[in-house]
Amino acid sequence: MVREIRDRVVLKEIELLERARGAARRLAARVDRVRGDEAGQTPTEYLMIVGLMAAVIVLVFVTFYWANVKTAAQSWVDKVKEAVLGTNITP
Repeated sequence: MVREIRDRVVLKEIELLERARGAARRLAARVDRVRGDEAGQTPTEYLMIVGLMAAVIVLVFVTFYWANVKTAAQSWVDKVKEAVLGTNITP
């Protein structure tokens, strides 16, 4: 009787260990799949390169054409300010 109970306990322990090993294998397989998946990485890299190029172009443009940019920007700011404050409104 004691031997049967001990055998059942040992079988349950083996069953639990096998389940744990199976779960560990499944988890490792999922981690490998996620780690190996780089499908979204390429578009992100392209966007970063385009953003860097745009920043360089804007920097060069502003550096060489600062006088023109400054007057145009000031004019735009004045127009926005007038629109927000409601000045120079004609009926």
